[in-house]
Amino acid sequence: MARANFARAAVLAVSLAMLALAPFSAPAADDPDVAAYRRAVEQRFAGWLQELWPDAEAAGVSRATFDANLKGLKLNWSLPHLVLPDPASPGGPALPRSLAQAMAPKHQPEFDAPVYYFKDGTLNALAATGRGKAAELRPTLAAIQKQYGVPASIVVAIWGRETGFGKIDAPYDAMSTIATQAFMGRRPDEFRPQLVAALKIVEEKHATRAQLKSSWAGAMGYTQFMPTDFEKYAVDFDGDGKRDIWNSIPDSLASTANSLKSQGWDGAKSWGYEVQLPQGFDCTLQGPDKARPIGEWMKLGIARVRGQAFPESKLGDSSFLVLPAGLKGPAFLATDNFSVLKLYNNSDVYAIFVGHVADMIATNAPVKFVGAWQPVERLPRDRIQRFQEVLVAQGHDVGKVDGLAGFKTRAAIGVAEKRLGLPLTCYPSQRLVDAVMKEASAARQ
Repeated sequence: MARANFARAAVLAVSLAMLALAPFSAPAADDPDVAAYRRAVEQRFAGWLQELWPDAEAAGVSRATFDANLKGLKLNWSLPHLVLPDPASPGGPALPRSLAQAMAPKHQPEFDAPVYYFKDGTLNALAATGRGKAAELRPTLAAIQKQYGVPASIVVAIWGRETGFGKIDAPYDAMSTIATQAFMGRRPDEFRPQLVAALKIVEEKHATRAQLKSSWAGAMGYTQFMPTDFEKYAVDFDGDGKRDIWNSIPDSLASTANSLKSQGWDGAKSWGYEVQLPQGFDCTLQGPDKARPIGEWMKLGIARVRGQAFPESKLGDSSFLVLPAGLKGPAFLATDNFSVLKLYNNSDVYAIFVGHVADMIATNAPVKFVGAWQPVERLPRDRIQRFQEVLVAQGHDVGKVDGLAGFKTRAAIGVAEKRLGLPLTCYPSQRLVDAVMKEASAARQ
């Protein structure tokens, strides 16, 4: 538990940001067009649920469990990122304008400017509480680290990041949430197997339906497992015969370690190092596809911060450059363990956050980044997505076209900045976006 009110507030803030985005402001329930539309969608949803039975049966779910959990299930209209059908069903009512306008985009903090993700108060609060938890659970964490090779500090940092060490309760009914995402979320094909896996959890009595509380994205338990992650990685570490990520801290933390280990965590490596870049460094050299041994990065002038040396035994280890804010923020050399952390949450800043808090827990010190987070422009995600589409049309590889400035997009930005004679930053700016979009418009004329 954090040691002061401000620290507790910081833990609450960071956990709430992940678990419970505020629902959109829906039009009044007595709007006749909205009511008719929603009735039609709910009817279509009920039929869609019944079409899941063959998949559930093949997974070992009984008809009794299927009906008890899905019959009469309603959509959760308050979730963010929904894609409402238009019309509601073939020949059904059209999507009302008032409802469409209410679906304002909402973002996880990972999608915002990186600096907003790394508040000193939040980092210090999580690290301080994490050190207390590490001391309290020392025998359990030592056993987990010995079995899975994942540092206790990493596991504890994930626990703190995901649910504030269990202080923030997931507010959503997981079954309804996952079913809604599978029916009209942005990634329905990914959530359909999650719904079947959730039914299987209830079928096998790992948890009751009432215990299946989740984030808006369907993640559950102390360290936020999706149902298929539970199926693959959850373990019974306390020996009571149950894999309980909702009530058993040993089971939850060991399951997290098993997840990381199973997906490639190398216990002989760090997650990464904060580094200093030489003057005029080419920021397009970032990303896993440009990995090279640490010793080769040193030859390019990269050094650890605070005058620290890289471990001599690690100079041959492959690593890659991570610049979450381009040249407008701290720089890091990351190992493959960084990529494993991103499998837990596919965000550069998430992986840096967890790794940095873990370092603070392990060193028992309020370590601050040496590199400064400089101001960056916050452009709308749809604007960045259109910008990515134009870059792709010009022959650039931007990775996933999703409105987020990932490794490949940042590198492509650097290439475009060089070509246009703009200052090299490898991070989106209104000046660059306008220049590229103007260029594309002129080419179409």
